[in-house]
Amino acid sequence: MSEKKFSPAELRFLFLAGGTAFIVTAVCLAAMAAWMVAQKCPGTAAEPLAAAAVGVGSFCGGWVAAFCKKERGLICGLVQGVFYAALLCVLSIPSGAITESGAQMRFAIVILCGSIGGFLGMKSRESKRRS
Repeated sequence: MSEKKFSPAELRFLFLAGGTAFIVTAVCLAAMAAWMVAQKCPGTAAEPLAAAAVGVGSFCGGWVAAFCKKERGLICGLVQGVFYAALLCVLSIPSGAITESGAQMRFAIVILCGSIGGFLGMKSRESKRRS
């Protein structure tokens, strides 16, 4: 039975996926903040919009991870989502928001969106190969 060894190329795709997730999240947050100002939305609309932005970023990161890895897309997306959720968890510790139900829901959304992105990234790679 052949044993697969960890290569530096695998680290590169993880950093690429994490960077993609971070950039997409930042762009979505900026766009949603600008939209909230233009529409004069109340501050209570910020939390669901932020959760959506983080979910979109995690989805894109999971998609990139699975697309680059070319195999085990669901696991790649799940791992990327868990790392992104862990980063959010660490960043929410100073504000004390980690115990709120909204924060826990965001962590679940990030993991779910990363998994879905990984699955779809693998599927899109397969459909490209077939054609």
